[in-house]
Amino acid sequence: MSCSFNEFDRRQQALADFGEFTLRCDNLQQVLQEGCRLVADALQTDLAKVLEISEDRQTAFVRAGVGWAPGVVGQERLSLDDKSSEAFAIAGGTPIVTSDIVTETRFVFADFMLEHGVVALVNVPIFLPGGEAYGVLEVDAIEPRDFPYGDVQFLRTYACTLGPVIDRLDKINKLARSNERFRLVVENAKDFAILISDTDDIVTDWFPGAEAIFGWSEHEMIGRSASTIFTPEDNESGATASEIAMATAQGKVPDVRWHVTKAGRRVYMDGQTIALRTPDGVLQGFLKIAQNLTDRKRIEERQVILLAELQHRVRNVLAMVAAVIRRSSLNVSTTEFRDHLSGRIAAMARTQVLLTRGAGVGVDLSDMIRDELLIQAADKDQIVLFGPAVTLAPKAAEVLTLAVHELATNASKYGALVTENGRVTVQWEIERRAEQDWLNLCWAETGGNVEDNVPRGRGFGTELVTRRVPYELRGSGEMKFEPDGLRCDISFPLAPGESFLQEGVSPSVMRDESHS
Repeated sequence: MSCSFNEFDRRQQALADFGEFTLRCDNLQQVLQEGCRLVADALQTDLAKVLEISEDRQTAFVRAGVGWAPGVVGQERLSLDDKSSEAFAIAGGTPIVTSDIVTETRFVFADFMLEHGVVALVNVPIFLPGGEAYGVLEVDAIEPRDFPYGDVQFLRTYACTLGPVIDRLDKINKLARSNERFRLVVENAKDFAILISDTDDIVTDWFPGAEAIFGWSEHEMIGRSASTIFTPEDNESGATASEIAMATAQGKVPDVRWHVTKAGRRVYMDGQTIALRTPDGVLQGFLKIAQNLTDRKRIEERQVILLAELQHRVRNVLAMVAAVIRRSSLNVSTTEFRDHLSGRIAAMARTQVLLTRGAGVGVDLSDMIRDELLIQAADKDQIVLFGPAVTLAPKAAEVLTLAVHELATNASKYGALVTENGRVTVQWEIERRAEQDWLNLCWAETGGNVEDNVPRGRGFGTELVTRRVPYELRGSGEMKFEPDGLRCDISFPLAPGESFLQEGVSPSVMRDESHS
């Protein structure tokens, strides 16, 4: 027997201590360092180290060790060429013993080893499960030494123990790093909802992004069906089950749809549902990952609405211009015709500027009347406006603006605004009729000179008030000359309405226009 009872006990104790240490420690560097210490102590040597093969397989660096000066462990490398005893041990899969490097002719040794006075050494290769070489366990002595059979077998046993430990800890560390990266991703991807469900689509993992977007906490969602975040109509139509079935059959399926939050708010998600399978194809569950694109979706929908609104308004404005031209009197000079037409088109343009601020935007009644009167160079002291705040829908705004423009133009040419003492009073009220709000507006001129040559025929203004208002706005309009000036009464329901002439021209008006 090559070793005494005490030496055998010491080696057995070293193996037992190492086994217990690896059970308590998951840090690979600490395990390798402790392994070197126990080996050196068991073999009563000054130096021990673990060499790890570099990625290029051309060198090995000192991964752990005891007895070495600072700057060796973690930094020094040695070549794995054909003059390396370490490379020879790895290639042959057997320990290599050098009793005295002075007489050794097979190998060349690293400078840092010679600087530490290494004279004898033994290399034992370390293999991972499956046979892949990890490196070398090496014990060094500073005096010539024959490493007997017992020493070598002890080191072989130790190296065989190291291989599985290194493999296990390496996998644990890689898994920990992977888990940490995954944690960082899911915790910082707040605009992405990420969740995992089992084969029955019951939520098993609910990550911070999903909680931030949908509002349910992890405690609330674990154990609930993933269909919880789908809209009622999608659940009723079977979209949830269909998505799972398609993901199972195809591996993944787009999940681009509206979803619902805990508060009942809808969010638009763009993502995928992915079937999770083991390497042998067994379905384990589903991964759902989707980005919150609610704001973008609403902007896109708004752009569609605005584009449709713009197209609609362009068509209607052109139709309105055509109608204005057709209804304008031809029994005037070219200059008068031009002035009338340009004024009417300018009034329509002012209304369109207000209406095109956004989809569904209306026009303030008081501001519109005041602007039209002031454009006619009226003194603001000649204008009296009073009534509740009223916002006109697009159709009412377009019709009423033209009517007010005609009234203001006539007042500035023939009516109350011709004289300094003239006054235009416009008042309005909201009246409830048959469960609907009606606007009653009265235009009254006073203090003007009502001359015999004031136009009293059925001009464009009269047409707008007495025929367009009843037809377009489903209301009534009346104009009459009183001893003190013109009076105009307009009433119509304050109902939402689209732009002017959307519904076309009434048959009676079309007949009248065809004969005018």
